[in-house]
Amino acid sequence: MLQAIVVGLIVLTAIVYVAWALSPAALRLRLAQRLLAAARRAGRPDWLLGAAGAIERKARRSLGGCSDCSAVQPVPVPPKGPDKD
Repeated sequence: MLQAIVVGLIVLTAIVYVAWALSPAALRLRLAQRLLAAARRAGRPDWLLGAAGAIERKARRSLGGCSDCSAVQPVPVPPKGPDKD
């Protein structure tokens, strides 16, 4: 009986992970923000708040942004051309 419960928990964890990994980044961020809001309610354990915060930060990083573009340069470089010196 215990073995079936453990196997069921492992399978459930794998299903949740695959659903999370294959879902769009915007959906993951929205779900992570809802989890964080639920963890901030009074009476919730501190470890839940920490875990929800980590999940939300990870979801934000996977969203990307302008700094992820290859056209972004750390220091602006003036354009080079035949009429420029």
